[in-house]
Amino acid sequence: MKNGFSKKTYLNIFVICLASMTIYLLPYLRWTYYDAVMEASGLNNTQFGLTLSIFGITTMICYAPGGWLADRFSSRKLMTFSMFGSGLVGFWYATYPGFVGQVIMYILWGIFTTLTYWSAMMKATRRLGTSEEQGRIFGFVEGGRGICSTIVSFATLYLFTKMGEGLGGLRGIILVMAVLCIISGLLIWFVLEDDKPEGTVRVGLEKKKTGVADILVILKTPAVWMIAAVIICCYSIYLGSTYLTPYFTNVIKISASMAAFISIARTYIIQFVAAPLGGILADKMHSITKVIIGCYALMIAGLAAIIVAPVSALPVLMIAMIVLCVAIFAMRGIYFATVDEVNIPMDVMGMAVGLISVIGFLPDVFMSTLCGSLLDAHPGAAGYTAIFYVMLVFGVVGLIMAVLLLRQTKKN
Repeated sequence: MKNGFSKKTYLNIFVICLASMTIYLLPYLRWTYYDAVMEASGLNNTQFGLTLSIFGITTMICYAPGGWLADRFSSRKLMTFSMFGSGLVGFWYATYPGFVGQVIMYILWGIFTTLTYWSAMMKATRRLGTSEEQGRIFGFVEGGRGICSTIVSFATLYLFTKMGEGLGGLRGIILVMAVLCIISGLLIWFVLEDDKPEGTVRVGLEKKKTGVADILVILKTPAVWMIAAVIICCYSIYLGSTYLTPYFTNVIKISASMAAFISIARTYIIQFVAAPLGGILADKMHSITKVIIGCYALMIAGLAAIIVAPVSALPVLMIAMIVLCVAIFAMRGIYFATVDEVNIPMDVMGMAVGLISVIGFLPDVFMSTLCGSLLDAHPGAAGYTAIFYVMLVFGVVGLIMAVLLLRQTKKN
């Protein structure tokens, strides 16, 4: 194993981190500036929610064909196209179009972030290092996204405040984010190398043209389904962890300012610390899957502590939350690196990532609805406890699937 990456590798990681953060800023702008975006949109609540639902549906549709594209076209070209396209849609967004226009915008963002970006980005990331370096590569990219998100989030918040916190300030932020997309596209074009995707894939001793047969081979590969199961369980726990902030305010009764600090720490600080550490540990142990097993064990321990600890035991609950979130982000940084560990060929990595993502990110469709229904059915602390039990079940299932995946990697 090499002792460190070259300056060129670090530069490539930085560019991918910046692009992977920037391309999602505009579609999810409402998460940070909900009221301002709602006012600027001119939509009612139903229409406003529908636009993001349309974005989610578009991404789910695009994951698999996006993998197919990534195996046939240069990652550099696909990613550059995605960044330029997202930026141009951002300039249109700054004009505050009506409902139909915004539906079209979110469909386009779904295409640019998923069809022509996601699998291509994963493939470009995998190409940056050897099999012995995949944990660090993926961990550094995830951690770098956290650092970039923190810097850009605070910078745009400062700009929004200086510009009056109204529609004019929001328009300024949108334009800045659109420009960042274009700049990221230029950096990708001039920094990343133009890979030459293989047109064939070796199956056994016979070379076959990529196509439906290769998709069937991927679908018949047990490791692909195991990776998808590992990811869907972790991602479900991650989405469930977003309810920790209202749990601390509504049940533990901490202040709003303390809750905001907890949210920032959980979302950004832990992410850019835990993700690289998870990658480094995976490479040191020469096993990504073993680290994933350890992460699931920590998640289960953290959730169990949150469930059984009394609401008065704030230090215990805080420590349990930190353990849970460290495990989540350490794992999120490396779980896609398992495609290398189970020897999925580079020729079909795009298709593999696309198919895994369709399953792995399904919680975007059901998890928020499930948690909301639990809170409605069980008001107060009981609702949050029910959510934590659901997360615990996902943790146990994920641990079992990770153990099975480890056995599979040993066979490979």
